[in-house]
Amino acid sequence: MDINTLLDHITAALGAIKAPRFYETERGFQGELLAELKKAVPVDFLPGKAIIEQEYQKQFESHGLKIRPDIIVHEPFDEDRHSSRRDGNIAVVEIKLAASQRQAAGDFESLIRMIELLNYPLAIFINIASEVTHSDLVPARWRERIVCFAVRLRDGEPHVRRSDGRSKLPIS
Repeated sequence: MDINTLLDHITAALGAIKAPRFYETERGFQGELLAELKKAVPVDFLPGKAIIEQEYQKQFESHGLKIRPDIIVHEPFDEDRHSSRRDGNIAVVEIKLAASQRQAAGDFESLIRMIELLNYPLAIFINIASEVTHSDLVPARWRERIVCFAVRLRDGEPHVRRSDGRSKLPIS
């Protein structure tokens, strides 16, 4: 699976969210983004048994952290297929409503912890109702693995900005 193509699908899903109501709360936007991702990502695009889902279950005993991301792209853990919960993870997503620099920095710390502990090759920060990606706050060491988006409505149309330091290499 090509991560750059996944990012293109995410960009398309973000660009399809047009109702102003969804730009008022993180939870509302998250639900609509999940719906749009289901439309934007082809059924056969994700590897194996990977799915896109709202995260609701990170537990310290199983995962080594209590951080609960907004959306994850992964293969649900299966003892028969995975040696640990670090296997099968693809992307982790944090959503913030009009994030301040401090809030964005906090989300970047959380994303880095999830990359380190759960081996996500990609982390995504989405700043809604804003044109600021805050990508300049991502520590240099992590810029290849953290992609930042900002999306807001302008004259009723979604405007998506993407900032990242990724090379164009596929990650499997």
